[in-house]
Amino acid sequence: MKKVIFVLSLMVIASVGFVSAASLTNNSAAYSLLQDEKEKIKPEELPEPVKTTLNGDEYKGWLVQTAYRVKAKDVYEVELKKGAETKTLRFDKEGKVVV
Repeated sequence: MKKVIFVLSLMVIASVGFVSAASLTNNSAAYSLLQDEKEKIKPEELPEPVKTTLNGDEYKGWLVQTAYRVKAKDVYEVELKKGAETKTLRFDKEGKVVV
């Protein structure tokens, strides 16, 4: 009887490990899908309202390192750098920061 319980316990543990591994694979696929949705663009290809916002006082001294258009959400992701400090922001097409 103890052997049966032990074998059943091992089977349960093995199935949990398999489900966890499958979950990681699905998360990796979802991450890849999200990455595919981003299209790298030149900073000068950003919409005018986004460029106007970036040229305002709030972002004075910050330089655009890279820019992306997130296709699914129609937002623009901009990586900014000021000295050693960096930050990534998302803007809608009207130039407003979105979360």
